Amino acid sequence: MSGTLTYWVSTGGNKLMSLRLTVCTADDRRSIGLADLRRRKLSRLLNEALMQGARLSYKDLSLIMLTSKATLKRDVSYLRRLGMDMPLKGAMNRQ
Repeated sequence: MSGTLTYWVSTGGNKLMSLRLTVCTADDRRSIGLADLRRRKLSRLLNEALMQGARLSYKDLSLIMLTSKATLKRDVSYLRRLGMDMPLKGAMNRQ
């Protein structure tokens, strides 16, 4: 079980960049509850985007994951408290 998505992000001005993101993997089955699954996906998506030279915003993540921005902000805050780097785009990235 795996699934990928091609997602387009703005790189400034009118330029767009395509990203290949993994939205579903076999490892997701090891998740303990919905919050754990969502946090695994969140971390994976942010790291995949960064490896391709881009950053995702809360808006991007909300569209990809079908999750509210408030939920994503709580998850990012939780993962940062655990010491994980969350490379987000935009002003909301600041702690």
